[in-house]
Amino acid sequence: METIIVNHKFDEVYAGVLAKIAEHGFKVFDDIDQQAEATAVDLQINPTRLIIFGNPKVGTLLMQENDEITFELPIKVLLIGMGKQTKLVYRAPRDFAGVDRLQERGRQIIAKMTAMYADMVESVK
Repeated sequence: METIIVNHKFDEVYAGVLAKIAEHGFKVFDDIDQQAEATAVDLQINPTRLIIFGNPKVGTLLMQENDEITFELPIKVLLIGMGKQTKLVYRAPRDFAGVDRLQERGRQIIAKMTAMYADMVESVK
């Protein structure tokens, strides 16, 4: 897992991450407000969102090369508010199950995913 502490409030980072996901042409499959879920059962946590996103065409190409990578898809980013900071967590694509058995096209896709995460992090710093 990659964990980055961003020196901006949760709402700013959340908006920036969503904008970057859209800019890269990814589809948001789900956006889970875990703080709201905790509140619904009378518990409290900091603002916490798990954003699940991807590109079905690209993900399918990876799955065609190695079906074990399906476990990792769609990709995710976790945001946790910590006062004036936000923790951003994601699994580095190089650590995906089955990535070591991808062909050249699959390795190129993983490289692009890695660059997308780096761009996302840089954009919210």
